[in-house]
Parts: sequence; structure tokens; C-alpha cells
Amino acid sequence: MSDTEPRALQERFAPHNHCFGCGPANEKGLRIRSVPSGGDGDELVCTWRAEPHHEAFPGMLNGGIAGALLDCHSNWTAAHHLMKARGLETPAVHGDR
Repeated sequence: MSDTEPRALQERFAPHNHCFGCGPANEKGLRIRSVPSGGDGDELVCTWRAEPHHEAFPGMLNGGIAGALLDCHSNWTAAHHLMKARGLETPAVHGDR
């Protein structure tokens, strides 16, 4: 991440997370980044680039990797929506209403 690049939600709210898909602290993980976009920040953009070792066979992304991309970005999108809808400064934790 450069100084001019926007901070991803994962880096802002869970910098020590070791999730394989989106954990910034997992050096061998995918390090999916969900970054607020647009004038009001209501949209999130997921940035990630596949490498040859992510392939199931030449030219085809492994299904588990595709699932991790969807899982992690979708979860952060839901957390971001709930934060905005409820006026929260941080994502809700399990059990919060």
C-alpha cells in the first residue's frame, strides 16, 4: 500500500487479522482489500490480482480462491453497510444489535 492509496477496511479495522482471504497480517494469504469508493463512500471496491499459483489449471482461477474473494469482500461490504446504517465508528461485533 502506498501513502496515496486509500486504506482498506481490513487494514483500518482488523490490521492483525490472519484470515487467509483478507487478513493483512497473513503474509501467505490473499490479502483482499475492500476500499470505500465514490463520493459518499457507499461503494466498496475489492482489489486483488491472481498469480499463477492461484490457478486450478492454466488460465483458470481455483474455485476455492474465487470463493474466498466473494466471502471476504461480501462480509466486509455487509459490515460497512451496517456501520453506515447504524452510525457506528467500527464494525459491530458478534452479539451487537
